[in-house]
Amino acid sequence: MAIVGVMGSGKVEWEALSTPLGKWIAEHGFDLLTGAGLGVMLSTARAFSTTEGRTGRSIGIVPSEPHPVSGFAAIAGYPNPYIDLPILTPLPRKQAEAPDDALNRNYVNVLTSDVVVALPGSQGTLDEIRLARRFAKPLICIGPAGFFGDVPPGTRIVTELADVYEFVLATTRQVDLASTLKS
Repeated sequence: MAIVGVMGSGKVEWEALSTPLGKWIAEHGFDLLTGAGLGVMLSTARAFSTTEGRTGRSIGIVPSEPHPVSGFAAIAGYPNPYIDLPILTPLPRKQAEAPDDALNRNYVNVLTSDVVVALPGSQGTLDEIRLARRFAKPLICIGPAGFFGDVPPGTRIVTELADVYEFVLATTRQVDLASTLKS
């Protein structure tokens, strides 16, 4: 089962995009991966988790902070209540002032996903888009083009969810075929 990573704003839900996307991912039997927070992460996971008959799991990569007893603890508010499988990582959220090569949980978000769908967001989303390009992960961005002004040249940006669905299906068929050939 392929993992569809959905990246986007931690503040704005972009419900017109994230809700139908989360539901579609669930209906097609994929696993969903998000950063386990609010905004796009919350609305996509909510739509995914409340879809009747889903077989996939909602995976959340949870950022942490140092804790005096357990070493690391989830940052307050993480994971959101729609995450089936929270994965606590000792890696922090991407800080705006951190250099581009600073390790953070965005690496886990991108590298664990078989395909990355990016909705509008801020610096963290842009970092995930750049990482997806750097590590040659299948990537598609959905939303108004003005929200993706700083993405690397050649990044595919669409405005229709139908284009995202077609891309995910085509990409995951290739992932399934590659897995079959390896076995």
